[in-house]
Amino acid sequence: MFLGKVVGSVWSTKKTDNLKNLRFLIVNPINLKSEPLTDVVIVADVLGAGVGETVICAYGHAARRAICPENPSDLSIEAAVVGIVDRMDVDPSFYEQ
Repeated sequence: MFLGKVVGSVWSTKKTDNLKNLRFLIVNPINLKSEPLTDVVIVADVLGAGVGETVICAYGHAARRAICPENPSDLSIEAAVVGIVDRMDVDPSFYEQ
């Protein structure tokens, strides 16, 4: 899993049948100092996260199971939002490193 900041959304009118009714977000992974990394990840979202929010994302089977617990192998996704962060508490000594 990783933490990320939602920086946008992806609209796709043509997609495979097993992706219909799914919303996709552009997420910029962040480190614990809340500094953005250089890559972005496209993630499926059923929780309703918005631009600017910090989210918890899962990869692979965990992501598919979070979206479709009955038949995760039927879903063509690699990453998904599994939580929207309300608050993060990090030990202050971490920032001194």
